[in-house]
Amino acid sequence: MNIIRRAIQASLLLGVVGTTAFAQSLGDAKKAIDAEQYQQAKTILKKLIASQPTSGENYFYLGNVYLKDDYTDSAKATFNKGVSSDAEYALNYVGLGTLDLGAKNPTAAKAKFDKAISLVKRKDNSPYLYIGKAYTNAVPADYASALANLTKAKEINEKDAEVYLAMGDAYRGDKKNSEAFGAYRTAYDMDKTLLRAEIEQGKLIKQSKAFQESADKFKSILAINAKYAPAYRELAETYYLWAKSEPQQYDARIKEALQYYTKYLDLTDRSLESRMRYADFLVLAGEYKSLEAEAQQMIQMDKANPRIYRYLGYSLYENGNYAGSVQAMKDFMSKVDPERIIANDYLYLGKAQLKAGDSTGVVNLTKAVDIDSAYAEPISELAKTEFSARKYGLSAELYELAVKNAASKTYLFDYFYLGMANYFDYASKTPAVQKTSKEALVRADSAFSLVSQKSPSTADAYLYRARTNRLLDDDQNSKGLMVPHFEKYIEIILAKPDGLTDVRNKKNLVESYNNLGAYFLKTDQAKSKELFNKAIALDPTNEYALSVLNTLK
Repeated sequence: MNIIRRAIQASLLLGVVGTTAFAQSLGDAKKAIDAEQYQQAKTILKKLIASQPTSGENYFYLGNVYLKDDYTDSAKATFNKGVSSDAEYALNYVGLGTLDLGAKNPTAAKAKFDKAISLVKRKDNSPYLYIGKAYTNAVPADYASALANLTKAKEINEKDAEVYLAMGDAYRGDKKNSEAFGAYRTAYDMDKTLLRAEIEQGKLIKQSKAFQESADKFKSILAINAKYAPAYRELAETYYLWAKSEPQQYDARIKEALQYYTKYLDLTDRSLESRMRYADFLVLAGEYKSLEAEAQQMIQMDKANPRIYRYLGYSLYENGNYAGSVQAMKDFMSKVDPERIIANDYLYLGKAQLKAGDSTGVVNLTKAVDIDSAYAEPISELAKTEFSARKYGLSAELYELAVKNAASKTYLFDYFYLGMANYFDYASKTPAVQKTSKEALVRADSAFSLVSQKSPSTADAYLYRARTNRLLDDDQNSKGLMVPHFEKYIEIILAKPDGLTDVRNKKNLVESYNNLGAYFLKTDQAKSKELFNKAIALDPTNEYALSVLNTLK
């Protein structure tokens, strides 16, 4: 009987030892998160939750992984479950507050952060640490609030390397690179296993365009841990930027960059999360064929994640599938929270719609420019395309958007063509339609006026302003609206060395002299005759000038 009892006890002991050997802890999950092995982290955390359903900590870290993956609904549900399971655990309230910041609701976020702080144990700095991270990562970021909370976290525990790492992120976001570098160095000095701090130092070096030194830094990290995936990703992005800065080495360095990213994917199990990081890199590198292939594969893995449809929409547009791009972008926007739609999304949808023949794309392009006026610049090319296709009304709408960015390199060019598009839009209409409204001419005149003010030597601005004002004037009771502009055009052209020899100049001078001659015909025949003679001098066969001069004789 004793033998049987000892055998059973031995068996049970072996079972316990075996379970302990293969059990994974929260520490393992944190290591997986740091190494960007998010699928592995989720697997560990879900098992921990199943075995420890009342531990709020596991829910918090799982919710954070969902946040990194952009699954905000899953993150919210997980944080709420954490609160239900352990209402006294502070960090799930921080997680919910972080979501409020993402939803542009800082008041609700602060209420949840305050709730978390009210639950803080005397030596626990973690709520302040994660509140600081939340403010750093918010869009827009609030670095003052981030650093205020991180400073409190440091006061509670000055030996916490994670606090210095987070402070480095906040300083870097606030463009205080010296302070950031010092914070990262302190973090690593405190904890030599904290390779993330070394990664962030390398990113600062890369930011200063010291690409060789940056690459050396990341390679030194791999000498410590050859399986640390983030270092391969940073190497890939370093080599991409290095390639762009030295075009003669572009192909070789892009090839290396892609090899490093492949290694990154291999070390992160090619999970959906790591593939999305790779997709971000492909967007950066402009590798749209590869991006489309990745997006198609990711959709087979998860049809619900909205970011995948964004990648697909961008790549399909760049690869010439405009109808497909429109559908993908609409799918993306229908799945994602409206607050997460960025200017570039509206830009791509609008461009794709126009390319697909849908003029309502202007509505989405307008939304892009309303969010960020810098997006007005790429619209210039779209406007030019529509102008070349003689779609003058649509072209004018697009140029109206293009000129909203005064810092654009094509600003004056766009304003000139804004005038041209409105002028030709009016001119292309039937006389009956022209009689109902001259608003297009008013807009054209305004555009040409701005060009002539900003660039007084641009002769064509005066020529087209003169033509525009001729149409704006009353034929029966002319006020001479065109006169000063034709006169200014003549003055500029005659001052040019080729003013009287260039074929186009001569033709436009004849037009100017004839229009001015006709205007002065009723009030000053001597001046009128002089102007028509100047037209004949340039074009001896000009029928209009000859007929008027014959009448004057």
